[in-house]
Amino acid sequence: MKSLNLFEKLGLVLLCATLVCTGNVATAAEIRANGGTTFNLVPTTDPSVFTHTVDGLAQVSLVGNCAFHADVLARFPAVAGQPIALSGTFTFTSADGASVLRASVEGAVNFDPSNPTFVNFGYQVVFTGGTGQFANARGRAEVDGAGLFTSASTGTATWKLKGEVHTGNRGKK
Repeated sequence: MKSLNLFEKLGLVLLCATLVCTGNVATAAEIRANGGTTFNLVPTTDPSVFTHTVDGLAQVSLVGNCAFHADVLARFPAVAGQPIALSGTFTFTSADGASVLRASVEGAVNFDPSNPTFVNFGYQVVFTGGTGQFANARGRAEVDGAGLFTSASTGTATWKLKGEVHTGNRGKK
């Protein structure tokens, strides 16, 4: 392992001091959200793949009330009884429209064995940026939820998100 000479150490100290003095410090915070949404499933040219669009309201700890939108592909398994695979994007838009938080997601859906109109689902969430206070957002979260089909292709859902987001925004002086 190479040790730093005096000039390299001094340069590193000055760089750190500059970042602190200019306020360019990343901030991290726990993020929690709960949502109530509606969804639809639309067939694609592949009979085992559906587009899954979700819209609704989320209450987000770092923002307050938000509009929520998701564009997800739902891949039905070849073997009955296996989970439906989910992959796509989430978007949270603050009530005033000043901030948007974006994420990529992967997840799965399982039908409730006692009533197949009910489902349980989960997502792994990776925050990928946004606008406003989330322009440089990065982080991870998990979603846990339940849905109810109200027709063969539509339904409602409720869910909770828990994780951490690093905004990378300027710290307060």
